[in-house]
Amino acid sequence: MGEQPLIVPTTPWWLDAEAARERQAVEVTDLEARHRGRLPTLIAGDLNANPQAASVRYLSGLQALNGRSVHYHDAWAVAGEGPGHTWPVDNPAAAAQVDRVVGQPGHRRRIDHVFVGSAHAHPQARAWNVAARPVGDRPVDGVWLSDHEDRPLAVGPATSQ
Repeated sequence: MGEQPLIVPTTPWWLDAEAARERQAVEVTDLEARHRGRLPTLIAGDLNANPQAASVRYLSGLQALNGRSVHYHDAWAVAGEGPGHTWPVDNPAAAAQVDRVVGQPGHRRRIDHVFVGSAHAHPQARAWNVAARPVGDRPVDGVWLSDHEDRPLAVGPATSQ
């Protein structure tokens, strides 16, 4: 059947770093195009951007960046239910960090994403998004899963990236 590329990017987390995330989204799609195989590519990572951000809209085919456009299926938009928050203040492992970085009560957003290559880029094979659900959105045996843990955090300007 062939190899199925998996690209796992992470991007700057600063709330005002969308310009850097946009550049990286274009670089990710350049990388994908160079390594594209017969099977649809998966792009899954901590993109640190909500679905309305330009970088995520670009990957979803909803917005061009630098005169370029692509299209990958957002697995959550296709097969998820509800908001799919992956960085909520409800998670005690992330709450203090959310408070320090965002400083707004009740903050919740989806910043982790899974994208699947679309049929026009992979005409010989298809991948159907049949289900999407958050993992680590509730404690298991009293332990919350999070890569956004409550620990001292050095917050600096976006230019220090």
